[in-house]
Amino acid sequence: MADALWILVANSSRAKLFATDERAEKWDLREEFQHEESRTFSRTLLNQPDNPNAGSLHKPQPENEPDARQQLEHDRFARELAARLERGVNDHAYDRVVIAAPPGFLGLLRKHISKQVHQRLMLDMRADYVNVPIRELPERIPLS
Repeated sequence: MADALWILVANSSRAKLFATDERAEKWDLREEFQHEESRTFSRTLLNQPDNPNAGSLHKPQPENEPDARQQLEHDRFARELAARLERGVNDHAYDRVVIAAPPGFLGLLRKHISKQVHQRLMLDMRADYVNVPIRELPERIPLS
């Protein structure tokens, strides 16, 4: 049986995926995600030439823009989370989804979520709740 609702709280380097039923009384932590490269300073990333995410054929090389390498990592993490939400749709694991993330990262997530995930999007919030204790999240994220 599918969960009624998934809640993804994320920022550019960490995320937590919760599930709840239609009453939203109890939130269960399903998965936690970490993307350490997003936490690394841009200069450190630039000094790692062996990084496979260091640009592409269609984008400027990271050396040409100071924060480009870090932006590539943020984008990579957003793609990873979007893919996880897509797998949930394909597995019929949830009916609706809520996403809470800081504005810039929320924009990246919106860019990468599929049409099927978007159709299930009940709410997206511009807020970083990754470090908020689970018991406080229901007060901050309105589900009704």
